[in-house]
Amino acid sequence: MPILPTAIHPGGELDLESLNRVVDYCLENKAAAIGHLGGASEYFKVGAKQREQIISAVVERVNGKAPVFIGTTDLSLADSLENARIAQKLGADLLMVCSPVFGAMQKDRLFEYYQRVADVCGLPVIIQDTGASKACYDADFIVKLGEEIPSCLYAKAEGGGFLEKTQELMSRTGGKMQIIGGAAGFHMIQLLRLGVTAFMTGTEAAEIHNDVIFSYLSGDIDGAVDIYYTRLLPYLEIFNLNNRYFLKHMLWKRGIVANTELPFPQEGQPPSPLLIDEFDYIWERIQRNKIKM
Repeated sequence: MPILPTAIHPGGELDLESLNRVVDYCLENKAAAIGHLGGASEYFKVGAKQREQIISAVVERVNGKAPVFIGTTDLSLADSLENARIAQKLGADLLMVCSPVFGAMQKDRLFEYYQRVADVCGLPVIIQDTGASKACYDADFIVKLGEEIPSCLYAKAEGGGFLEKTQELMSRTGGKMQIIGGAAGFHMIQLLRLGVTAFMTGTEAAEIHNDVIFSYLSGDIDGAVDIYYTRLLPYLEIFNLNNRYFLKHMLWKRGIVANTELPFPQEGQPPSPLLIDEFDYIWERIQRNKIKM
């Protein structure tokens, strides 16, 4: 379930041609759903008009080949609720909701936040336990959301201790809530062993992530472990040092996006030439020696 980056031209305008190519790439590599306006999309840097352009473009390009999920979180409750309405109007199939990017919320206020989103929109909700209020998202709170808000049908378990949290959620929800793996692909084998079958990772290398998943689910456990430790982990070690840059860098190297431009304001410094060279060194060898599934 990849979350797509926000492709832009050097001047900051949306690059919808690159966005279409990213959608095509994900569908060609068997994405179970296509997402946008999440953390990897840098949603908090996208204007209201751009949001509508992105949602419309993704829904049109996917064209019913997979569900489309859209992040609705914003800096204010009013904007978050309006984002939910617009996502539904423009054809999204699911919403993804995390806590606002600024300010740690109390659990009762965060619960109210999810309830308000559910009240204005009839779409299923993915609970994403990341952001400033990640301390709220323990297993008790996620289970409460699922039990008391009927539209909260999915949860992406991340944050601190997410392996143990995932194990508890899998046990306590009994399949009533689908638990989604994340963490950029780290611990994918461990999550599969816990019973997780959906992963919100891997836009930059959807083919590798799905090779791990499909190998494991088809019963080729040793093959899945081999792909994970020989193709996925080696590049993730460098990728995670600056994941927003390297996400676009990998897509740019393969001609999927036109450039590596990040939306304004860019956070921190771009990777050094040495780090980029080392990343390319390992990625080229992974590509050269990849296993045909």
